[in-house]
Amino acid sequence: MKENKIITITAVFNLIVAFLKLISGLTFSFSTLIADSIQSFIDFFTDITSIIANKVGKRRANKTYPFGYGQVYYLANLFTGFLLFLIGIFILYQFFFFEGKFEPSISIAIVLVIVLFLKMIVIKLLQNYGKKFKSELMIEASKESKADFISTCVVLAVLILAFMEEYIPDFINIDKIGSLGMSIYVFYTSIKMMISNIRGMLTTDEENSEIKEEIEKELEKIKNIQIKKVKVIKMSAYYSLFLQVRVDENITIKKYLALEKKVKSQLKASNKLIRFIDIELIK
Repeated sequence: MKENKIITITAVFNLIVAFLKLISGLTFSFSTLIADSIQSFIDFFTDITSIIANKVGKRRANKTYPFGYGQVYYLANLFTGFLLFLIGIFILYQFFFFEGKFEPSISIAIVLVIVLFLKMIVIKLLQNYGKKFKSELMIEASKESKADFISTCVVLAVLILAFMEEYIPDFINIDKIGSLGMSIYVFYTSIKMMISNIRGMLTTDEENSEIKEEIEKELEKIKNIQIKKVKVIKMSAYYSLFLQVRVDENITIKKYLALEKKVKSQLKASNKLIRFIDIELIK
């Protein structure tokens, strides 16, 4: 299965989870669950933007974008962070003005158990295939799904406390407190996401030497080609390589093209995070 196919599957699961939460929250006037459903919808939109960013980000570098399209990953996550911040405002508004009377129900507990099971499937899919494909995109998505899983556990805890409301003072509204806690969590997550991706956009053109040595060692294994310069640029979760090479003057175009193809395939096989390779032939 390819990267985008797995993310599409998890997006479907996230959409099902989001609707289950929203419908149950509205049915039982459970504002904490309504707020948590928004987090799941964000997970779904994040999956969609990841698919789009993944397709655009794989485009080759050109004269207009000499370092490729790697920044699209940052832009996609920045947009998600901003959207999440707006959702936090909505949840806070709900905290102050939502007047529904919540009555705890076993039905909600069953829904939450189903939701947690579905989220476990999503997390396992992203983790397993993220490691298999060495995909930072999927690994990051698994972290977001973990956060959604934890927030649903918090909702379950609020529900359990609501069942014990006879032991809780009347002036304490467990559902309201849960909704407020959810809004604080969403604000924290969104601000952290925006700061991280703005920083990434500002530093994305810096040369990255972290994997440069292992790339140079891999290039030494290839015969009939002399590497004069290696430049490694980290573009979001992936790397772009810019190579200057020298070959035998008598080599034919056909043999050179075959050699260039070999270099690219061997480097990408050695490190799955290498997505873009540009080779310049020098005298």
